[in-house]
Parts: sequence; structure tokens; C-alpha cells
Amino acid sequence: MISVAAGPPLDRRALLRSAILLVGGTLASGIAVPALAATETARFFTPDEFRVVAEFAEIVIPRTDTPGAKDAGVPEALDGLMANWASESRKAEFRSLVGRIAAAGVVTPGAPPQIDLARRFDAAQMAADPVYRRFKELVLTLYYMSEAGATRELRYQHTPGKWEASIPVGPDTRAWGG
Repeated sequence: MISVAAGPPLDRRALLRSAILLVGGTLASGIAVPALAATETARFFTPDEFRVVAEFAEIVIPRTDTPGAKDAGVPEALDGLMANWASESRKAEFRSLVGRIAAAGVVTPGAPPQIDLARRFDAAQMAADPVYRRFKELVLTLYYMSEAGATRELRYQHTPGKWEASIPVGPDTRAWGG
């Protein structure tokens, strides 16, 4: 904790949020604010829509040996962004997209996710729908900006050591974050 003589103590995250705001990074600072995340009941998406968002985000970033999208709070953060930040047109686009995801049968409440159907849906939407691309990019961004994504999915070493131009890469190799 960093103490400021004239006010309450600030932690590193609060300091970074303030610095980002000063340079105009309202989106980035908004994502990091825990107050944006919804509580147990969704604030923008209906409960059924929220379930679709949560399950679809988990298909995009499933739990493996690292946390998945739901573990990292991606659905709540996305819901909070929609409720507190998104324009009316973006809200309508994302609500419509969630309806299309549900209608495609990729995510059905109470049923296991349809991975093959999700792959086909993803390929078709990535090729044709900029709203879907923004949605998926936002899911990934929220995940990697979360504590779980930044510290457990990515490797972090404060001083990474010597430079190696070529290193062997295997299935358990992680990218560097930080």
C-alpha cells in the first residue's frame, strides 16, 4: 500500500487506474474497476442471457489446468461493462448476438456445450460478423485483464532473465505477461 498524506491510502491498482484515466484510457480503466462487475444477478443481461454469455465465454476460454472465463469473472465483468459503459447501439448489438448464440443451439441451459457446433458457429461468425468479433475480443481481453488470466494463465516474472532468441516450445509452454 502507498500512503498519501492528504487522503486515504492508495494501492497500486488504484494508482494505475488513475494514471490510465489521465491519458484518456476510459475503457481500460473501466474494465479494471471491480464495481463494474455485476453481483449474483445480472444487471444488463436477463438471467437467461447471462447464462448464455457465461457458458459461451467458458467455451471460448475453458477451465483446464488454469482458470476458465467463468472462474476469472468474465461474464460478470462483461455484464457490468454493458450496464455501465456501453452505448445503446452496442447494447442492442450484443443483446442480439446473445440471442443468435442461443438460437444456434451452441449453449442450451442445462445441457452440455456443443463444442463442434460452437466451432462451426465461431468460424462462420468470425468470417462475417464484426459484432461477434468485438464480442469475442472483449471476452479475451477481459480474461487476460483479470487476475486469474494475468497471473495464472500467463507466466509472470518481474525480471525475466537473459534473452534467448530461440527456445523450445511445447504444449505446456505459456506466454509471458507483465
